[in-house]
Amino acid sequence: MNYKELGKSGVKVSELILGCWAMGGDYFGATEDESSLEALRVSYENGVNTFDTAEIYGSGRSERVVGEAARRIGRDKVKIISKVFKPSMDHDKMVKACEDSLSRLGTDYLDVYFLHYPIPEEEVSIQERMETMTELKKAGKIRAIGLSNFSLEEMKAAMEYGQVDVIQPCYSLLWRYDEELLKFSLENDIAVIPYSTLAQGLLTGKYQKGATFTDGRSRAALFQPENYDRALEVTQVLKEISAKYGKTPAQGAIAWLLQAPGITAPIVGAKNGKQAAENIQASGWQFSEEDYAAIDRASREFTEGLPHYTLFFNTNTAD
Repeated sequence: MNYKELGKSGVKVSELILGCWAMGGDYFGATEDESSLEALRVSYENGVNTFDTAEIYGSGRSERVVGEAARRIGRDKVKIISKVFKPSMDHDKMVKACEDSLSRLGTDYLDVYFLHYPIPEEEVSIQERMETMTELKKAGKIRAIGLSNFSLEEMKAAMEYGQVDVIQPCYSLLWRYDEELLKFSLENDIAVIPYSTLAQGLLTGKYQKGATFTDGRSRAALFQPENYDRALEVTQVLKEISAKYGKTPAQGAIAWLLQAPGITAPIVGAKNGKQAAENIQASGWQFSEEDYAAIDRASREFTEGLPHYTLFFNTNTAD
């Protein structure tokens, strides 16, 4: 496992980051805390020392689980990432939200704190949001400042009022809207830790054409009939090429991102130790240039045919 610095922050994270959204037990369906703790333990034992959570995941449940794992492992041995959600963006609410996250996590600092989503300027200005984040950083409550789901223009506006260390866009073989953002970040020493690395399971090879979903994915753009079957055609190409390396499609999807220019460390979720162990097998190898390019071509044929969706989680478009 390699470890990489997040921008100029001095915070070093594992090249794979364990995504802990599913541990909240909401969007992806019911889960057991002990299974989540197993995923956290197995990840750490295999070199993944960085856990990504948020106050909104299970209304704090995910943070409490991550906090328990950090207590068992040792807080100084892990890196914890959390996020502040839309209703808590003004100064006083953000300070309280941060304190509440710290309490649930059982720690006195976060390694990274993210503005989870952009909000309209008329609600709370980006100046106030960034100045509050900088205040929390100076107070030692957070070590690095991140922006999640921000466009390139929104990130540039934020950078006028404080240092941005890391961004968290949605990015995978099936979702490639933010490539200008990635390029800008690479040129400006801003780390990139993308989420939905496996496109919420579409790139795992577990699903068949024509399947239906009853959890939060039922509303997501890629799970709609007009996109779903075509997305699985990308997974099939990925499956065939990954098999040449003795790897699963999921491992191939993660490895492809590890190999992609400008990507610092992809976030990959796991509900249990078995899934965590499988994800870790994506580290430590690479596709040949020819195979990487073949996967890239299949990806672009799909993504270039998509409407300009504004967010992974619904079907709203920019048109």
